[in-house]
Amino acid sequence: MISRVLVIVLAFIVAAVQASRGAWIESAGLVGLGGGLLILRIWGAQPRRRWLAWPAFSVTAVAMIVVAFRTISSGH
Repeated sequence: MISRVLVIVLAFIVAAVQASRGAWIESAGLVGLGGGLLILRIWGAQPRRRWLAWPAFSVTAVAMIVVAFRTISSGH
């Protein structure tokens, strides 16, 4: 099983690579994923603060939808 810390680190590394390629939407989605997982890692035991991860995961969801529509509209 892949640890959550490894997924967080990989999300931020790939986000940096995507940003260097100019893929800003993909980069924002990965930062949202890494940020949401980081929030859950830090404050996961405190239910009053867990909700802070939802806005970060929402950024990821919106980025996924935008990329999906862009891919579909380009015909690939």
